Amino acid sequence: MTERIHYLDSLRAIAIIMVVGVHTLSYCQPLPDSQYAIMSFIMHTVAVPIFFLVDGYLFARGITPSKEYNYLNSVKKSANRLLVPWLIFTFIYVISRYFFEIANLTNETLIVGHSLKEILISSYGSVYSGQMYFLASLFIIRLCGPVFRKIVLINSYTIIICLFVVYLIAYKYGVSNITPYLRIEGGQEPVLHALWGAQFYFVGIIISKVYKFIDIKKLCLLLFALLIVALVMYFELDYLNYFIVQYSYLLALFFLFALIGHKMHFLDFIGKNTMGIYLIHVPIVLKIVSLILNKFILFPMLSFFSILIVSLFLSLLITMAINRLPYGGILFGQTNKTN
Repeated sequence: MTERIHYLDSLRAIAIIMVVGVHTLSYCQPLPDSQYAIMSFIMHTVAVPIFFLVDGYLFARGITPSKEYNYLNSVKKSANRLLVPWLIFTFIYVISRYFFEIANLTNETLIVGHSLKEILISSYGSVYSGQMYFLASLFIIRLCGPVFRKIVLINSYTIIICLFVVYLIAYKYGVSNITPYLRIEGGQEPVLHALWGAQFYFVGIIISKVYKFIDIKKLCLLLFALLIVALVMYFELDYLNYFIVQYSYLLALFFLFALIGHKMHFLDFIGKNTMGIYLIHVPIVLKIVSLILNKFILFPMLSFFSILIVSLFLSLLITMAINRLPYGGILFGQTNKTN
C-alpha cells in the first residue's frame, strides 16, 4: 500500500466542488449573463482536466524501469475501479429516469417510447446522467497504459514534450474527422472525451517527470502571473487562446497545492470521497435540493451557492453511509485506500 499524497486529495476536492458547481448552474435560479459567464469559467475550465491530470501523474509515479508492469492486472483493477461503478450507477439512473417518466415528472421522455437500442446508446453516452462518461473515458485512457509507460520511461524531456505537442496537433486537426461518427445527441461520447482527456493525462506524466527539478515557489509565481495576464486578455481584450488560459489555470492550481503540501483535513476528507460525490450528486440529489431551495431562495447567486453546498454535503453524507455498508465501497470501485 502506497502512502497517500495529501495535496492531491485536496486538489481533487477542489475539482469535485467545481464539478458540482458546473451542474448546479442548470438547477439554480437563472443567473444574469455576466455572473453565469464568470461562474461557468471558474467551475468548468479545469474541473474534469484536474482528474485526468492527477491520474496521469500517479500512473507515472508508479512506473520505474526495474518495476514489472502487469497490463492485465492493471486493466482488471481499472475495470473494478471505473467500469463497475459506471455500470451500476448508469443502471440506477436509467431505472430512476424510467419511473420519473411514467409518473410524468419529467419535461421530456427519453426512455418511454424509445427502443432498447436507443436506450443502450443513450446510456453509453450519459444522456440520463451527464457525469457518467468520465469513468468510461478514463478507463479507455488506462487501456493505453503500455503506450504511456513507454513515454514515462523516455529519458529525454525534449522528446516527451515533442510527443505531447504532436498529440495536441493530431487531436486538434483529427478529432473533427471522427466526431460526426461518434457524437451522441444530448450526451457525452466516452471515446471522444478520452481523446480530449488524454492531453491532461499526458501533462500529469510530464509533471511527474520534471517535478523534482522544479522550483515550485518560482513556478507558482510565474503561473499565477501568466494566469492573471491571460484572464485580462481573455475577458477584457477578447484576445488570447482559451488553451493558454486553461493550461495556466490548471497548472497554477496543481503547483499551488503541491507548494502548500501539508494535509488540509477538510479538503482531504472530501478528496478521499470524490468518487462517491461524483456518482451521486446529479441528477437526483441536485434535482431534489433545487426543488426545495428554489422555493425559498429567489436571489440567483445565493440560490447557486446554497444548492451547490447542500448538494455537495448531502452527496458526501450518502457516500459515507454507503461506505459503512458491507461491501458498500464496491459501488464506488474501492479496492484499497491509496491515491
